[in-house]
Amino acid sequence: MSIDLRLPATPAPVAEEVRAGDAPSVLHLVADAVARHPEETALAGHGPAVTYRELWQRAGAIAVRLRGEGIGPGDVVGLAALRSTELVVALIGVLRSGAAFLPLDSGYPRARLEHMLDDARVGVVLGHAETAERFAEGRTVLLLGEEQAARPLTPAAESLLPPLPAAEDLAYVLYTSGTTGAPKGIAMPHGALANIVEWQTGVSEASVGSRTLQFSAISFDVSFQEIFASLAVGGTVVCVTEEERRDPLRLWEAAARERVDRMFLPYVALQALVLVAEPGAAGAPPLREVVTAGEQLQCSRALRALLGSLPGCRLVNQYGPSEAHVVTWHPVEGDPDGWPALPPIGLPVPGNRVYVLDADGEEVPPGGIGDIHVGGVQVAYGYWNRPDLTAERFLPEPGRPGRRMYRTGDVARRRKDGSLDYLGRADDQVKIRGFRLELPEVERVLGDLPGVSSCAVAVRGEDGIEKTLVAFVVLEPGLGTSALASLRTDLAELLPDYMVPGRFRAVTELPTMPNGKMDRPRLRAMAENAE
Repeated sequence: MSIDLRLPATPAPVAEEVRAGDAPSVLHLVADAVARHPEETALAGHGPAVTYRELWQRAGAIAVRLRGEGIGPGDVVGLAALRSTELVVALIGVLRSGAAFLPLDSGYPRARLEHMLDDARVGVVLGHAETAERFAEGRTVLLLGEEQAARPLTPAAESLLPPLPAAEDLAYVLYTSGTTGAPKGIAMPHGALANIVEWQTGVSEASVGSRTLQFSAISFDVSFQEIFASLAVGGTVVCVTEEERRDPLRLWEAAARERVDRMFLPYVALQALVLVAEPGAAGAPPLREVVTAGEQLQCSRALRALLGSLPGCRLVNQYGPSEAHVVTWHPVEGDPDGWPALPPIGLPVPGNRVYVLDADGEEVPPGGIGDIHVGGVQVAYGYWNRPDLTAERFLPEPGRPGRRMYRTGDVARRRKDGSLDYLGRADDQVKIRGFRLELPEVERVLGDLPGVSSCAVAVRGEDGIEKTLVAFVVLEPGLGTSALASLRTDLAELLPDYMVPGRFRAVTELPTMPNGKMDRPRLRAMAENAE
């Protein structure tokens, strides 16, 4: 079933925009890498190792199977595969069929996944038996297996495949949490994904033979960056198990075993990793680049120590909503001991325009604070089947007839050099006793205190009611809850009293979402229930 994806207010053709490169889709980039490096290893780690030639052939076989089920351009295929090299093969197979993919994370509740499938009108689900067969009622389920044996497609089979996608064709539908509780599907065109991947390949040292960790859940758009920014340059995507992904020590050991030299990690996962890694110890992975996005980067003592012990390893901070992928970046440069505690999110990625607007919709001056809006080639088409919400969040872009910008709901400060400081969500802005404060600043100072492995701070109370801060702390091994009192005392010497949490609670771990980011809604609920 083909669906009109243009949603309200069709944007002008992507080709009219300035772009980071000229590839219409990531498949063009992968096809080029296959031609240049057919026998290089494309996929490794958990699952069968796969060369570029095998990747293209196996993905082609999957695409032919999908075409046999009537799938083609304009359709959406559910992708419910276990974390493995086969997942990447399946993803590329869906794209080669001309369809878009809908990631189905097995960590999500069944009701949420069923809503996503129904909302996107998915008729075919592709994946492993353990993850895909539960969606069989009313749908066709295609299982991954031995039929993926790498062999050239016959001319007859090749003739079933459509041309590689155009920039305006749909690449994926990605569901994120909605304010009403119902997830909303983001419809993203191929040109948007190709732009971020071409830019990433241009600013990264990754090349033929480089090994990038595939950490992010397939339901998190950074996973596409991990996969395609590696495949576009002839590198190797290193897949790990879900168990390794969730255990920082096992993840570090897997990265060392697989000789990983690049990682994309949200801050919470990055901080958990640096806490188990011993700076300067033998057997560390040969890291050259660590990219973090998804939440405020905090340059903790442990982070500085570890990256300072890895010769030539650079840290890059990226920012972007799922509705536009990564739109700004900032390489954190110089001696780690001199890194800022809260690095900026930086300057726009080519092809994107990033505005910081005040309440009247005017650009703020240097030093001003406002809401982040994003225009350019990476802006999504909108929300699937939600023209009302699309019209609310995707607004006309000033001075660019026919173009739209996305209102992110994030707040930033514009620096004199044009770069941005991230200040959090507009609906999460905090005032305590009349003073505006930034939770990342409290977390950063608390996290640097002796005895603190990791921490998070949430607000208890609503507007009109006395608010207080609640700190959740993962203490270092061997420390009991009695250590919390000294943390309060130490923090009071470093921060004004309105920034010192009124309650401290010891926890064994901080709540995270399947994508590895901090689960802020759950944290707020924990704060409300804290005694």
